Amino acid sequence: MANLDDPKLLDQLKRQQGMDAVFGKAPAPAAPAKAKPATTSKRGSWLMRAWYVQPETASRLRAYVNRQQESGTNIDASEVVDQAIAAWLDHQGT
Repeated sequence: MANLDDPKLLDQLKRQQGMDAVFGKAPAPAAPAKAKPATTSKRGSWLMRAWYVQPETASRLRAYVNRQQESGTNIDASEVVDQAIAAWLDHQGT
């Protein structure tokens, strides 16, 4: 708790009270709104996972996705990895 015997604090409090009297008390800052994912965002329906891959595999994936995006295909690495895992699991019979 502040020491109200401190002349500097009392002076600051009086100045603030004077400013509040003239201009009104400033409203409390609003809590920041939480960003909602877009309705087309994968964050709403996909699960996030982290996996280790070989550096060469990561480079090849990044290059493939970049080439596809540059040619106008609407794709990202998550979709490619999801399709690859699903195909591998289908091949395994699970």
